[in-house]
Amino acid sequence: MKSLTLFLLVALAAAGVLAQEPYTAALVIEPTTGKVLYEKNSNQPYHTASMIKMITLLVVMDEINAGELSLDDPVTTSAKASQLGGSQVYLAHNEVFPVRDLIAAVKVHSANDAALALAEHIGGSQEGFVAMMRAKARELGLQNTQIFTPHGLPAPDEEADMMSPVDLAKVGIQTMKHPLLNELGVKQTMPFRDGKFTMYNPNRLLKIYPNATGIKTGYHGKAGFCVTASARKGNMDLIAVVMGTERREDNFNSAAKLFSEAFANYQMSDAVKRGTVMTVPASIRGGASDSVQVVAGADAKVLLERGKEGGIQLSMIADPVEAPVAKFQRIGTIVVKQDGKTVAELPALALDEVPKQSLLKRLLPF
Repeated sequence: MKSLTLFLLVALAAAGVLAQEPYTAALVIEPTTGKVLYEKNSNQPYHTASMIKMITLLVVMDEINAGELSLDDPVTTSAKASQLGGSQVYLAHNEVFPVRDLIAAVKVHSANDAALALAEHIGGSQEGFVAMMRAKARELGLQNTQIFTPHGLPAPDEEADMMSPVDLAKVGIQTMKHPLLNELGVKQTMPFRDGKFTMYNPNRLLKIYPNATGIKTGYHGKAGFCVTASARKGNMDLIAVVMGTERREDNFNSAAKLFSEAFANYQMSDAVKRGTVMTVPASIRGGASDSVQVVAGADAKVLLERGKEGGIQLSMIADPVEAPVAKFQRIGTIVVKQDGKTVAELPALALDEVPKQSLLKRLLPF
């Protein structure tokens, strides 16, 4: 019996059934619903390396959206930024570039010197900018994150940046909301310094996985190879985080495999589309009509496991409504439930206007 058991274990190992995943932690999440499709050690903090630059870029974009910064603003490179090692675009001390070029250098080439130049320009110093990054982390509700640098490059006298896969996924979702960052995230190469230098995207998932759309890689000795990745297939987006592989190819192959499995097993479905007429009308008090048809004021998508497409229920909570009612006035809430759990709430709108009941009808109600 012992010999048979040993034989089966060896056979299973040879077939890869008992093989350990090459990563320390991983997560796959659908960003619209927030549903976790796969996780391993997803709430544990690990070294992020250059993936911390996602928060750096979110702070930069916040400054631009607030009107405090322009894409054309000139940024002068400090001596400290020019001496930073690791991935870089070799900024020289006192060299000047516009914000847009440095954003591209950070997003496409993961340039540490460009990240620090932006940070010092916006925050006045690395420490000032890190304070802004920490405030952004609190705003996003990150629970297992420690930020010490805008670039992720550890120094002997500095603590290293740490984040959990769950926190990285939250940051990845926010990154996807910025068109400029999405546009840059899919570029595999890009010219810099008037074409004298070519930037290369370290995200090899863009080469090996056709549905990949970003987002950010990371590597240093303590972190191993890491990626916060995004992919889109049909009408469905996914975020995958893979951390701590010893080999670069294992990192990207693992992300591709996790994406493929998730797309094969799940699909997005329209529970309600904007303009859908609900089957039950809403009651109107004191109107020329005592009810009005109701339409959905927004779309609601649900994530379904393939082969288990049922379990969607719609209901409406009507507000107490007095006439007159304007066309497309909100008169309640459409509640979407999946397997008994509320997954979306949409505005319920009046399909038509309902004027007040005429004075004659109020006096002679027959």
